[in-house]
Amino acid sequence: MFPRPPFSYTLMSTLRLTRNTILFGFFAASLFGQSPAIAPAAKAPAAKAPKTPVFISPALADAVVMITPPPALTSKTMTRDAAEIIAIHRSATPLEIENANWDNQHEDLFAIAKVLGNNFTKESLPATAKLWADMDNDQSIFVSAAKKFFQEPRPYDFDPNIKSVCGSNPGGAKNSYPSGHGTVGYLSTLVLVMMVPEKAEAIRARADQYAHNRVVCGDHYASDLPASKESAQIIIGAMIGNPKFQQEFAAAKAEVRKALGL
Repeated sequence: MFPRPPFSYTLMSTLRLTRNTILFGFFAASLFGQSPAIAPAAKAPAAKAPKTPVFISPALADAVVMITPPPALTSKTMTRDAAEIIAIHRSATPLEIENANWDNQHEDLFAIAKVLGNNFTKESLPATAKLWADMDNDQSIFVSAAKKFFQEPRPYDFDPNIKSVCGSNPGGAKNSYPSGHGTVGYLSTLVLVMMVPEKAEAIRARADQYAHNRVVCGDHYASDLPASKESAQIIIGAMIGNPKFQQEFAAAKAEVRKALGL
């Protein structure tokens, strides 16, 4: 097992809560490493620039301290979570593993929205695809900061008895907490329910299944998932007051409701 780094809080500005709308902390430190050095005379690769937020403030990255911290690696919760993954792998059907792999390979709003019908695609809904691309950009900034802050080892690095059934390998970054897929699923759910409240129950059930499939994969613990839901709530709260978000959301909502005949 890995010792958990001390949980230290950075200085934050006061955060206001209005109907679960969570605003911003101080500017986060750089989230990305430097590009690797190149051999002499080799053509320099294009540097990968840090992502620029579209709807959120860059300072939102410091709000990761608002997320409930993960359980201690020596806790009963972690032991139970690891045992749960092993039990799932012993009993999972081929279809359950196939579904978990499908979700592993489809990390976007349209994976959640498939409960709305097979015609709900980014090609047929360009305004919705545009809105999601900008939301996805911003959520990845926040989730990357959270993963870097908490440094949770993946289940297969925590317990060598666990093997990913979705193709992941041990020895990677300590970035289990929170789940990125889970955050995508819950963030997608929040915005889709705002568009189509009539379908809220089916959308929320799909998001829970999508998040649970991260445990089926063996890539996340059950305790990673509530943090994903918290992350999604913080992110949507920071987006919702942005005029650009409101404009893109209005276009996407009209497009979705028309496509569904609502």
